[in-house]
Amino acid sequence: MARPRSKSDEEVMAATMRAVSAHGVSSLTLAHVAAEAGLAPSTLAERYGSKRALLLAAAKSAARPAPASTPPASASSPRDAAVDYLVSLARHVGDRRAFAHHLAFLELDVADPEFRAAAADHLAAVLARLESFGLSAREARALYVAYNGALVLWALTGEGSLEGSLRADLSHSPEPGGASTSPSA
Repeated sequence: MARPRSKSDEEVMAATMRAVSAHGVSSLTLAHVAAEAGLAPSTLAERYGSKRALLLAAAKSAARPAPASTPPASASSPRDAAVDYLVSLARHVGDRRAFAHHLAFLELDVADPEFRAAAADHLAAVLARLESFGLSAREARALYVAYNGALVLWALTGEGSLEGSLRADLSHSPEPGGASTSPSA
């Protein structure tokens, strides 16, 4: 009879992402994740088999679609609700070094077909969530592109807090068709 798991898959995936934030993908070990999760490295090895399999499980976990929801009562528009959602996605980023560590996943996403499929699923889930707030598919895509660019600019410039920087950049990013949402002078 198998022993019951002391940590859920969700807890292990969260611990994996915290360990990636702290150590980066290339330096990450099962021991790092185990320490973060409160498990023995051998438990992770039995459960996932390898570091690659654990990282792929984390990538697939991130790709699970969030349930659709209505815009928060505080949001004055579908775009504001979408910006609130994107800012909430970035809360796990932490500091610039942790963001750089998470960017290492991009190499996996581009080079490895299984990671690329998980990244495509994640993209589809985020875009669907943005559309659930009332944005068109084109608006959702443009806002997500602006969000990713804003993350990189924040990391490179070191200006302000992540949340403040995202909100400022996304509130002034052009909407599809060239119209800007920035206040007129």
